[in-house]
Amino acid sequence: MGNQGFFITGTDTGVGKTVATACLLSLYRKHGLNVGVMKPVETGVDPECSSSANSDAKFLMEIAQSTDSLSEVCPIRLKTPASPYQAGKMENRSIDIDRIINSFRLLAGKYDPMLVEGVGGLLVPLTPRYLICDLIRDLGLPLLVVGRNSLGTLNHTLLTLRAAQQAGIRVRGVILNRTHPGGKDAIEQGHADIITELSGVPVLGEIPFLGQISEKSFTDEVLDNLEASLDFSQLMPKYR
Repeated sequence: MGNQGFFITGTDTGVGKTVATACLLSLYRKHGLNVGVMKPVETGVDPECSSSANSDAKFLMEIAQSTDSLSEVCPIRLKTPASPYQAGKMENRSIDIDRIINSFRLLAGKYDPMLVEGVGGLLVPLTPRYLICDLIRDLGLPLLVVGRNSLGTLNHTLLTLRAAQQAGIRVRGVILNRTHPGGKDAIEQGHADIITELSGVPVLGEIPFLGQISEKSFTDEVLDNLEASLDFSQLMPKYR
């Protein structure tokens, strides 16, 4: 699979994977790229009754102005708010890995780059013997790790980076997400340098606090600020 793009994972649930994916989608669209999006698995959403307000997949499709079918963008949707493997067990459903990979291939045939947002972190199980890190490796995309810039992020981020490296996954970098308003204290200001020092993985910037976001949030001013806050040259596809 030769497509460019990224698989976006988080150091934990709720750190801002969807926010980061939406920001990158909007920036790529601003630069005229034919960007596609995928959320392979979504839990905690009623497949029969959901909207962009409670479904990350539908929200990302809205940001991307996608005309693809929901079943392609998010082939596995489970109602139980748990890891995919546990949710599947509780709903008496199995996770079809081949279906996920085939959906990715269909989308990757139409778009370049592709942004794929994971569920939870790297070691979240899809089946008893297949984790999110296995999916990342099979899709062949480099990894972006999203972490919140707050106390505790050093441990969570370094654990995630070590797991990725041990799994043989290419890690492009870390994006920190500002999850609360206000200025950064001295501890938060030092996180990026320490993560890079201890892991050898670059921190590619920080997403400023955006609050509750929607498609209308990404004004020209917001996108300019985002581009200035991120090392966007490292996030742009490098076509030859």
